[in-house]
Amino acid sequence: MNEKIAPLVDEIIRALGTTLNRAIIEEELTRLLEFKVPSEEAKRSLLKKYGVSEAKRLSDLHGGERDIEITARILDINLKVVGIKGQERSIFMGTMADETGAKSFTAWEDFGLEPGDVVKVTNAYIRTWQGMPEINFGPRSKVEKLDREALDSLATAKIDKAVLLADLVDGAAAVHTIFRILECQHKEITTRNGSRTIVSGTAADRSAKLPFTSWVPNPLFSEGATVEVKNAYIKLWRGVPTINMGEFSPISKSETEISNDELAPLFNSEPVRVDSITGRDGVYDAIIEGSLISIRPGSGLINRCPRCSRVIQKNTCRVHGVVDEGIYDMRIKSILDDGTGALSVVLDADLTQKVTGYSIDRAREVAAAAMNQSAVEDEMRRRLLGRSMWVRGNMTKGEYGITLVAEDAVLTEMDTAAKAAALITEMESVGQKLPGKGESP
Repeated sequence: MNEKIAPLVDEIIRALGTTLNRAIIEEELTRLLEFKVPSEEAKRSLLKKYGVSEAKRLSDLHGGERDIEITARILDINLKVVGIKGQERSIFMGTMADETGAKSFTAWEDFGLEPGDVVKVTNAYIRTWQGMPEINFGPRSKVEKLDREALDSLATAKIDKAVLLADLVDGAAAVHTIFRILECQHKEITTRNGSRTIVSGTAADRSAKLPFTSWVPNPLFSEGATVEVKNAYIKLWRGVPTINMGEFSPISKSETEISNDELAPLFNSEPVRVDSITGRDGVYDAIIEGSLISIRPGSGLINRCPRCSRVIQKNTCRVHGVVDEGIYDMRIKSILDDGTGALSVVLDADLTQKVTGYSIDRAREVAAAAMNQSAVEDEMRRRLLGRSMWVRGNMTKGEYGITLVAEDAVLTEMDTAAKAAALITEMESVGQKLPGKGESP
């Protein structure tokens, strides 16, 4: 026997029990290692092959995984009757949590679970539901109830604590938060199961504003009301974290009202520092002021596909092919820097006209006179580069980096002396806090 792999074979045998021949395990392990498979990966592969679930924490789950072992506490569980291939079927939907977070789950059998139970689930699988991983377990799965003390209750205590809106991130489940409703409206939408009424609007607390969607109407939703929500989940919608509430999201009137004074900072027009928001998944209604350090190619007069509105190049849409006649439009793609960070800012035709004075018709005249559409981009670069601009809009993160799609924009005259003085004051303050600084000799 190869003594180098003997300890690994021992580990696999212990995990599998004594049902398999040691020589078979050694042979298969040796083959994997000869193909340069890392030893731990080879071990996981064999365990998975022989039906041993891979233990995972909830934060590590991804859609498409199978044969997963999970140990978590049931936070809530609800019976739901669904129609599958014309037949009614009872399933159990809820939320479970461990020390890393919470995830929704669906049990396709009645395992007799109750809120508070600590369970070890083997042979679970993960599927993506509404863009988020969801734990599923059914007839092939084994659900073992453990001692309720097996999972430290403190490990999931943070889930019970209300979270500020600014701290909510994409993919968070079992979210507990308190917010004031700034505005809301009921909407009738069409789903594959027919039409339904939802409520959407804007929520706020002292930290941020965020959009929300409740998939079930609730009489507590009214402008000015402060509500406490549990078991909500967060999804990005148009790049901004959005609070989602379903039929299993308890909603109650908050015992503590969020006052106008607490929300006041959210409604002034003072810009925030770029470095204070770039760590978030997205920001709703952000205000930034900085210097335009770049006007990007693709700015100025552009043409769009009449079918999909994508920008076309040389009369060709990358989706619909040759376009006989595009639709003229205008935009500015720029980089704005406030000294603490930079981000891309996009202005539509109306805002482009607001900051440059160019209408689409005027831009077409300039392009025609120069017999070159890029002449408009050059003119806008000449007018804007180095200028200061105040912008307001939603900040998103994507494959092209951090982008703010402006809903309002104004060119400003930056008081550089005041900015420099403020920066010096801040630097001196930081210097005083360094070890050994600001102390008496």
